[in-house]
Amino acid sequence: MNTGVTAADAMSISPVTISSLKSILECAKIMTKKRVGSLLIVKEDQLEGIITEKDLVHFLAKGLNPEATKIKEVMIKKVHTISPEQDLSEAISIMKREKVRRLPVLNNKKLIGMLTLNDIIKLQPALFDLLREQSNIRLQTKKGKSVEGTCEVCENFGKLYEVDDQYICAECHREKTIRSSDEE
Repeated sequence: MNTGVTAADAMSISPVTISSLKSILECAKIMTKKRVGSLLIVKEDQLEGIITEKDLVHFLAKGLNPEATKIKEVMIKKVHTISPEQDLSEAISIMKREKVRRLPVLNNKKLIGMLTLNDIIKLQPALFDLLREQSNIRLQTKKGKSVEGTCEVCENFGKLYEVDDQYICAECHREKTIRSSDEE
C-alpha cells in the first residue's frame, strides 16, 4: 500500500553527523546537546556507520573507557538505508523487517537526510495505524498484560506493559518502580 509520500518528503535534511575518529565521550556529548538518539558517522558525505543510544548503553555495560575509545571501534557498519524517492510504506517495511527506527537517506551513495519513525508519524499521523499493524503492536486494555511494540520512554522494541497510561518496556518499568519506591 503506497502512501504517495516519499522518504524525501518526510526526512530530516540535516542529520547530526560525526567523524569515526572522535571518542565515545564526544559522541555522547553531541547526542545530549543535540537531543538525538543516534549519530551518523560520515567521511566526506559518505556514510560509514551509525551509533545509537542503545549502542552506547552496550558499550558502557562492558566497562570500557569512553574517552579512549574511538567511535569506529563501536559503530554499526552495516546500516540499512533508503533512497529519497522510495515511498514511506517501503520505509516502514524496511524498519519492521530490519528492526530499526532510523533510515539514513542516500542519493547516489551520498548522505542527504535521515528518516525516523517520528518523522513519519509527524508528517502523516494516519500512518500510525499502518505502523502499529506493521510493528505487531497489539494494544490490550487489561493492565499488567504484556504487548509487543515500541516503548514510549526509551523507544526500544519489545514486550511492553501499560503503566500510568503509557506502554513501556520491562527495563523502563523496573526503573520507574525503583524510582517510585525510592521516593516513598
